[in-house]
Amino acid sequence: MLTSYSLSAPALSWGEDGAPHSSQFDDVYFDKESGLEETRYVFLQHNQLYQRWQKLTQANFVIAETGFGTGLNFLCAWQAFEAQSPGDKTLHFISVEKYPLSKAALTKALAMWPSLQAYSDALIQAYPEVCHGFHRIELAEGRIQLTLWFGEAATGFEQLNANVDAWFLDGFAPSKNPEMWSDLLFQHIRRLSHKGTSFATFTAAGIVRRGLQSVGFDVRKVKAFGIKREMAIGELNHDDQPTTKRMAQGQAWFNVRHNEELTTPRVLVVGSGLAGANTAYALAQRGFKVSVWEKASSIADAASGNPQGMLYPKLASQDTPINRFYLSAYLYASRLYNQLSKEDGQAFWQQCGLVQIPKNSQEADKFEKLIQTKLYPENILKKYPERPGSLLLPLSGWVKPKDLCERLLAHENISLVLNRELTDLEKVTACTDLSKRWLAHSTEQQEHFSHVILCTANDSNQLKFSPNLPIHPIRGQVSFVDFNRADLKTQATSVETAQTLDKVLCELGYASPLLDNTLHFGATYDLHDQDEAIREEGHQRNLKILTRMLQVAEDSFALEDCQGRVSFRCAVSDYAPIVGPSFHQHKLVESYKPLTRNAKWQTDDICEQDEGLYLNLGHGSRGLISTPLSGVYLADLVAGTPSPLEQEITYKLHPARFVIRQLKQNKVT
Repeated sequence: MLTSYSLSAPALSWGEDGAPHSSQFDDVYFDKESGLEETRYVFLQHNQLYQRWQKLTQANFVIAETGFGTGLNFLCAWQAFEAQSPGDKTLHFISVEKYPLSKAALTKALAMWPSLQAYSDALIQAYPEVCHGFHRIELAEGRIQLTLWFGEAATGFEQLNANVDAWFLDGFAPSKNPEMWSDLLFQHIRRLSHKGTSFATFTAAGIVRRGLQSVGFDVRKVKAFGIKREMAIGELNHDDQPTTKRMAQGQAWFNVRHNEELTTPRVLVVGSGLAGANTAYALAQRGFKVSVWEKASSIADAASGNPQGMLYPKLASQDTPINRFYLSAYLYASRLYNQLSKEDGQAFWQQCGLVQIPKNSQEADKFEKLIQTKLYPENILKKYPERPGSLLLPLSGWVKPKDLCERLLAHENISLVLNRELTDLEKVTACTDLSKRWLAHSTEQQEHFSHVILCTANDSNQLKFSPNLPIHPIRGQVSFVDFNRADLKTQATSVETAQTLDKVLCELGYASPLLDNTLHFGATYDLHDQDEAIREEGHQRNLKILTRMLQVAEDSFALEDCQGRVSFRCAVSDYAPIVGPSFHQHKLVESYKPLTRNAKWQTDDICEQDEGLYLNLGHGSRGLISTPLSGVYLADLVAGTPSPLEQEITYKLHPARFVIRQLKQNKVT
């Protein structure tokens, strides 16, 4: 179980040559005169990466590193991978760092290497905000995937789900930082390795060599770089467990991996809202051919069809797995929307910031506690002095969801079919061709796919091939006032107030800066209400919240000026989305029935489910935040590549979590 803490900045000093030095560990990050040569000698040459990459046949190559530091090893690996490997291959680089550098410190340190400037500039631009957890960065149009863990090294690898091909065992010298080289770290290095996984490390210290030998690596000493005497290299020459067992860690019921290798998946995504569009885009970015079936006559026709939505993460003061999921997802979504907007010059996204206004004095106290925890740097969350007691989230803003979905689905590898409803899904038994494992039926035709991902929100429980899940629709009515109307009755002073709105406001509801001179605000939260009609009573509730946020009189806006839209959020009983592989309840219950007698029972034995069938739904009112990273996660499961999510987070999102919970409580009938 992860412990809650905020990250500490590294204690740095800078030498006369401009190189960073750790005051805490009394060690240098790199040698100014020979840093590049040492990295290439120790990590690239002694992992035989030049030769391995020239002959690379697998679609992805995975490197994991202890100690990201300035990112120099990563940049050298990126440069060499582009030069040596076939152009259709992808490098996944995973690194951990307990004391991450700020973007300013990273920029200063990497300025020393002009030969890497193009690479370092891209890294610096995409470098994540420094906060605890995993962060996925995509570079070189997706060909380079960087996953950073900010936190304890052993904990990061404990939470990692990946199959590593080569290890860069870097970091400060073991004599300076012995705590990092723990038994737990070596156990997870072994867990994440397969037969043929290599390692190289700058040190030949006994604590490192013995630790690697104890978990099964063949270790030998070779000549070190420069004046140093020796360094250690080696490989794992046996592999007694498949990937699924190595990743299980005693909780096999939450397995998300399959041992198969399928290099050319053909994927069906059902649904074209935020979940479907982001999933399809993430798959297409990896080069997979994707079909998107949408039963309506237009995309994003349900809850994703509101004219304007906001990036509102609702950050907590506790460092919990779900909070880290929403934090990582929030940062990823913000980076993605900025990137897409920059590429296209399209205004589907405005990073204008969001002001979170307390509903009452108790919430104001909660906001103050949130600031005091120091879990978040000020460029993520800070006080908003213009509105006492309120918070400002500078990275937030508003999105036009339908335009976003259009942009995502316009990818050349995506085929969108409207008016196509999935009526049945058939598992092809005894199938030797995995690309034809699933037969998807519609009223018009039937088609084979290797993988199917259901992004069907509230429709999911009506599908007989989907497990029954604790989801329920929550009605939401949004309101908007078009200030271009000639017959506008709203007071002129209120129109002027709304027109000066330059940030999203959130309290009991939200109001966004004007879009095409129209003010969008809302939304109602109506439980057990299936009425699709726009109601005057809903507008009244939205107006009451709006006037309080804008601090104007309640009669400032005319009710008759309001227009609106009704849609239904897909909510989940435990307030977390449902993302991961589907399952058969009967098989799951029979395989893991010992949980009814002992809730702490563990096993690594996998109950194979419907390989290639996944769910992505239940994002509620936070889909603009959670669906981009969820789509990337599912694409990584399909591709068999490293997960961007902590293991503990995948348990919280796993579709089988409800059945497992019932088993542990002995409530399954």
